[in-house]
Amino acid sequence: NEDFFPNFDNQYAGLSRDEIGQAEGERQFMSEVIRLLLLALVSMYFLLAVAFKSYFQPLAIMVAIPFALTGAIFGHFLFDMPIALFSYFGVGAAAGVVINDNLVLLDFVNRLRANGVGAFQALVDAGVQRFRPILLTSVTTFLGIFPMMAETSTQAEFLKPMVVALGFAVLFALALTLILVPAMYAIGVDIARFFRMVWTGQKQPAMGEHYIDTDFAHGELPGHLTENPAE
Repeated sequence: NEDFFPNFDNQYAGLSRDEIGQAEGERQFMSEVIRLLLLALVSMYFLLAVAFKSYFQPLAIMVAIPFALTGAIFGHFLFDMPIALFSYFGVGAAAGVVINDNLVLLDFVNRLRANGVGAFQALVDAGVQRFRPILLTSVTTFLGIFPMMAETSTQAEFLKPMVVALGFAVLFALALTLILVPAMYAIGVDIARFFRMVWTGQKQPAMGEHYIDTDFAHGELPGHLTENPAE
């Protein structure tokens, strides 16, 4: 090497070279992966914004993605495995599954609201009726990659961080899809009503007020909830 590089530099005077270690290579690799993941998330946002004709609903759909990282960290802790470069690929793959689950939920909410169902009842009905597809998507994904998680051969070791991150991120995102995303949607509805109240000067009832004031007073079950579709 000592004889080769000086001759190499003399032969190709305009060529520059550098010697780096593994840590520097990993740092460059991670910066590139993060850049591409951010680009993918921005692209997802604009595609969802066009599909839903809303700036807020894509945020409600994508809000579970950062929390899915918690599931990936827990999975690595459970398997006593350090977070590796391939772990981030697993989180990126989980983002697609998370968005699909949230898309199924909010699309059903929007269809119910278009048919005149109130916001609160639409969230309740969507959570009940879309629970099975969302559950099956997440559970079948986890079960499909579980054999690789349980693999103990040397050949599978370099892939295990990716599948552990993917599997547990999907499971954690399942609970977030059914809890956090409807909550974000409800917050968005209340924010829109607040600005409508400021703009029109008329008080707008918060989501669920009609349900609390009337249905509970008559002892009716939540399934009998009705709201004014114009709210």
